[in-house]
Amino acid sequence: MPFACVLISDITGSTRLYETESNRAALSHVSYVLSRMREIVEQAGGHCVKSQGDDVLSFFAGPEPAFAAALSMLQEEWPAGMSVHAGIYSGEILSHENDIYGTAVNTAARLSSLAKPGEVLIGDRCFDDLPAAAQARLVMIGELHLRGKSALTRVYSCSLADLSEQTVLFARTGAGRAARIEMAELRHDGQVWQLGEGDMLTLGRATDCDIVLDLPWVSRQHAALAIRRWQLEFRDHSSAGSVLKLGEAEPFSVHRRTTLITGSGTIWLGPEAGAGLPGAIDFTTQAMQIRHSPAGSP
Repeated sequence: MPFACVLISDITGSTRLYETESNRAALSHVSYVLSRMREIVEQAGGHCVKSQGDDVLSFFAGPEPAFAAALSMLQEEWPAGMSVHAGIYSGEILSHENDIYGTAVNTAARLSSLAKPGEVLIGDRCFDDLPAAAQARLVMIGELHLRGKSALTRVYSCSLADLSEQTVLFARTGAGRAARIEMAELRHDGQVWQLGEGDMLTLGRATDCDIVLDLPWVSRQHAALAIRRWQLEFRDHSSAGSVLKLGEAEPFSVHRRTTLITGSGTIWLGPEAGAGLPGAIDFTTQAMQIRHSPAGSP
């Protein structure tokens, strides 16, 4: 199979546009952004495969033109308050019936889904092959366990926003494989919630949230927890931010970021943390257990 660098670029803000403008006007804006993204890909020497919904799937001979295209998209002045986020990953691809498939495509999609508006996330293989000038624009934000890979993948971010708008990933460092989360349990005020693969819980002050905290510093839709591809994601989209404490580590603030968490700890919805403060949610994750039979066992 041929080796390529896959770029998936996605629009942020189109859903809101359909709510605030007529369908015809919203479609016109979105169509323009998709068309312009395809132009940028072609101008950078890439190949557009398809547009599906709000994203464009493309591939390049190497990471340098892919990153250049993504950066141009981030810097573009898009209409109606829309922006772009993207993911880039290299690997073998399979071309079939005007589409492409493979781990590189799936991983680029995963990185794109984690990226914040105005941000591109890049896997380690792409980063290592970039020239020094391009590498200088990127910052390592953590390590991620990707399906089909035994080792952790370093993830790098380039964002036009400040650090608070960048994605943050936390995973086990060093040798070994990051745990695959089978189940997470959340506890607050005597109540217990459980999450499995594909499940999501919303947290906030609004009565339609799954976990409701009626506190003045908690946003109506403050945050969400979900298990996706066997990893627990905490996504803060509040105005005040949240604080996480993982195990015995020091608490750290999260504001409008996506964070991968594991083990056990506490989540405070709001800018402060501490024993006895209201708004604390305790969590525990359960890693998937894989049994290996001794040699010769049935």
